[in-house]
Formats: sequence, structure tokens, C-alpha cells
Amino acid sequence: MEGVDDSDKSAPFVGGANQCGSTSSLDETIEVSYEIHTNRELEFMLDRGKPLAVFYDAYPPLPCEEIVPRKAFAPYVSSGKFDLRIYVEPLTEPPPSRAPWVKGIIYFLYAKRSESWRIDAYIAMLNAAARSGWNDGFERLQGSLLGYLDWQNEAHIAGMLKEPQVSQWPWVRELRERLERRRGRV
Repeated sequence: MEGVDDSDKSAPFVGGANQCGSTSSLDETIEVSYEIHTNRELEFMLDRGKPLAVFYDAYPPLPCEEIVPRKAFAPYVSSGKFDLRIYVEPLTEPPPSRAPWVKGIIYFLYAKRSESWRIDAYIAMLNAAARSGWNDGFERLQGSLLGYLDWQNEAHIAGMLKEPQVSQWPWVRELRERLERRRGRV
């Protein structure tokens, strides 16, 4: 999911999200034995203890509730139940040719008031990943910050390793190759 190399970033927001089209999550294509938070973030934050929800889009964004549900979260931000931080990560390279208007990535981070530290941790994770490249450690950290348990993060990564789209995610391909070398298959 974020702040990482452009190949990981471009699919979710460039070309679809800025036109308020539906976007799909990688989690929707992976079978796991737990409930996915995707598209249910507010419900999980209100009723199930989810501490942090993160949405991102191309910057500048269009007001698209399907991508960033600002109106749905607004009453909880106004009441002080949730904190909101908006973070813009400028592009460091020219925008993709199919989306020349993109200047960066905008993140909307919503946290329960008592869990606001997760916003700073998430932004620090994005910055660290931008310098070193996304990897399975960042994927696990991201999942933990979003409220997934360790076993759920492991199930998510195991599912990613089985999917045919592994070639689209360089860090997943590298992880699979590393695991295969350990097993003596390469």
C-alpha cells in the first residue's frame, strides 16, 4: 500500500481514482481467513477497535468520496473522536504519462484520538520506505499500524506470494526469491 517506489504506487491512484472510478484493493484478490478492513474502515474504527485508517489519492485530488470518504469521517473529526492529518508526498520524478496532472500523493490519515501517535509513525514509515524501498518489513509495520494482528499480516503476505500479480510488486517478487533461495529452490 504506500510512499514507496512508483510501481507500487501508480496502480491504485493514477488513471482511476482521480476520475472517481472504482478502485480495487490487492486485499480483495487474496483469500484470507480474517475480515479485511478495506472499504469498511469507518465501521471498523467505530465498532471494532481499528485505530487508524489511511486513504490516498493523486495530488491534487478531485473531491471523490469513493476514494477518500471525507464526508463520512467529518462528523467524527469535528466531534474530536478522530484526529485527521493530511500529508502530501511530492513526486520526485515526472508524473506518469497517463496522468500528467499528478504532482504527488495526498494521504488522509484518520486515527482514534487515543491512537494519534500512529499518524506520526505511519508518516515516518512512508519516509523511511521512500529512502530504502518498500519491503515485507514495511508491509508488516503498515498492517500493524492499521490495526491488523501479526498473524493477519503474515496471512496477507503469504497470500501475496501466491498471487499471479507478484510480478507487479517488486518487493513481493524479491521476497519470494529470497524465500525460495532459503529453501534451496533457486
